[in-house]
Amino acid sequence: MCDASLKLKAALVLACLSLAACGESSEPVSSSPAPAAAVTRSERTWVDPTRPTPPNSMFPGASSRTLRTLIWQPATRTPLPLFIMAHGFDNLPEAFETLASTIAAAGFVVAAPAFPVTNHNAPGPAVTKLGDAGHQPADISFVITQILAANATAGDALQGRISADDIAVLGTSLGGTTVVALTRKDCCRDPRVRASLLWAAAPIDILASLFGEDSIAAGPPTLVAHGTADETVPYKDSQTLYTQIDAPKVFLGIAGATHGSSILATTLPLTVVQEVSARAIVAFLNAMFRGDNAALDDTLAALEAEGNTVQRDGTLP
Repeated sequence: MCDASLKLKAALVLACLSLAACGESSEPVSSSPAPAAAVTRSERTWVDPTRPTPPNSMFPGASSRTLRTLIWQPATRTPLPLFIMAHGFDNLPEAFETLASTIAAAGFVVAAPAFPVTNHNAPGPAVTKLGDAGHQPADISFVITQILAANATAGDALQGRISADDIAVLGTSLGGTTVVALTRKDCCRDPRVRASLLWAAAPIDILASLFGEDSIAAGPPTLVAHGTADETVPYKDSQTLYTQIDAPKVFLGIAGATHGSSILATTLPLTVVQEVSARAIVAFLNAMFRGDNAALDDTLAALEAEGNTVQRDGTLP
């Protein structure tokens, strides 16, 4: 358990994020365009009966947790890596539409769950909702389990579509903090996740309060990204996070990007900062799961030449 001062600090951080809505609620969260060509989007709802959803405001609580999940997949029948995207506070998986369909078109099955309590449509006061973030790593693990079960189920639309050993998870803002816990904290580590991507992760000060005080050093290869113009979560927070995790790792400072602007998009075309994200994500995933380190080197060099900040430590396996 953390001490009272750490709990107070975490509460203040959470309150700050709630007032800013992690800089994300200004983005569209419901309507979305058709997915990219040759990519289909489907929706599943999975219920975890083993973990409860706490009461919040008008919601009386439930003995289970419901995970509505969007899935984007390209037309190819070849087994592909699985890429999970974790939204931030007060948002929905629909906010990933443009990036998710773009990444799927590059040869990945992409899935994004709506967290039961911190999503945009969940009732209740912000600080109360944010407290449920401690349960979100297990939500992601549950969704991974359900997708892999569908992958192994005869007649399912996902049957044979997933390369079960190739799983990466991206989190943005509070979702980024969730992914740090999923991949680097003793409470929540899921060894099936082979790579993590952290986009403007919420302040690491809340990690100890939500997930314990153990080190975050050990974990899978990680891409840390942050917009240099972020006024919600300071750019330096991701710089600090980067120093605390072990290699192999990559840091990307996206020039001029604000909080969420480089990752949340529901309309085409991609903006300049969203193009930066898409190129970096696809190159990183291809290096991880297809051994294309040369293309990652070329992409990072090009992004740096365009004015973004790039650092790379270690070689991806």
